[in-house]
Amino acid sequence: MVSNPNKYLTKDIIDKPTPLEVWLQGTIEQTVGNDILIVSDTFGRVKVVKCESAGGLVDKNSLRKGTYCCILGTAVKTKGLPEVQATKIIDLNLQPQMKSAWESEVKEAQLVLEGKLLPDTR
Repeated sequence: MVSNPNKYLTKDIIDKPTPLEVWLQGTIEQTVGNDILIVSDTFGRVKVVKCESAGGLVDKNSLRKGTYCCILGTAVKTKGLPEVQATKIIDLNLQPQMKSAWESEVKEAQLVLEGKLLPDTR
């Protein structure tokens, strides 16, 4: 189970030490059976495995080409095409604002983690 994933764009997990807990968002480009997905964001692609055993989805039929989704999992390979073992997948198609906000959200989270931006606690 992923307990404390950081938000990443696909390009940002390349060559990171593994295992790495990740939170990614992207569009499904390809499915291989019901257990493997190729997911892309604006910057690259990632292979997502163990989808059938991942929680979060009420309907596994939403795992199809064109679905925008959130993936929580563990990056087990970060060289070449990164590979993530999914622990949770959430269909975000009904929340289009999530796609448009993702890049900014990842950058802001990184600034908070680096101590360069303090969260607004008002």
